[in-house]
Amino acid sequence: MRTQQLCQALADILDSQAYKDPSYNGLQVQGREDTQVLATATDASLQAIEQAIALGADTLLVHHGLFWKGADPRVVGVQQARIKRALEAGINIVAFHLPLDAHASLGNNAYLCSLLGAGARDYVVPGDKTSIAMTLNLKSPLLAMPLREHLSKVLDTRVELFGRRSWEQPLSRFAVCSGSGSFLVDSNLTPDFDALLTGDVNEQTYQLALEQNIAVFAVGHHASEQDGVRLLGQAVAAQYGLEHKHIHIALEKQSIL
Repeated sequence: MRTQQLCQALADILDSQAYKDPSYNGLQVQGREDTQVLATATDASLQAIEQAIALGADTLLVHHGLFWKGADPRVVGVQQARIKRALEAGINIVAFHLPLDAHASLGNNAYLCSLLGAGARDYVVPGDKTSIAMTLNLKSPLLAMPLREHLSKVLDTRVELFGRRSWEQPLSRFAVCSGSGSFLVDSNLTPDFDALLTGDVNEQTYQLALEQNIAVFAVGHHASEQDGVRLLGQAVAAQYGLEHKHIHIALEKQSIL
């Protein structure tokens, strides 16, 4: 498959033009003109690039790319090392950020919702996918401690749990935001949910969650955004006859001694 066709197919699946995004979504580093082997990873880290090359990938599809609007554009330091390695190997680097968080079935938030169970799901602004985060009203409420263990096992991560004044009360109304979801608590003085599932949080979120009696499950920024790109890679590979290889990096577990 032509790499440019692949990039367009990904953009179409995600409807990427609908989002205002700090990421330069799409092809960020140009390599081979054809893609037969597609690797996926959360970040365009040197570790992920090296693993993609070792797997024989023609294209590396990531959630967090190398280029961001407003960021320092100089190709020096680690940025130079990453780009140099990709160019030497002829591997393409393609990134999609917010569209991959928000996709209704393949996105990071949709996947996190699926880990919680069945229920009524919508975006935090009902019907508006560009609001990114989701709400989920579960048919079967969950207890916090078993859910924490479940999330830790499935996501291969460490889960920080805080905020609830009593952990014996079942949880049924969730807000779900991969990455950084603090704003759902920090900017909401009258939340209509009793739990937040997210990646990481701000300092003030700890006290606000406690005072508002909200259970917060912080699974790690990377861990919360590792499966949308995997699902997208699987879907596009199946549709176009590509070979797909996912690179799993348990970043939060590796980084904490």
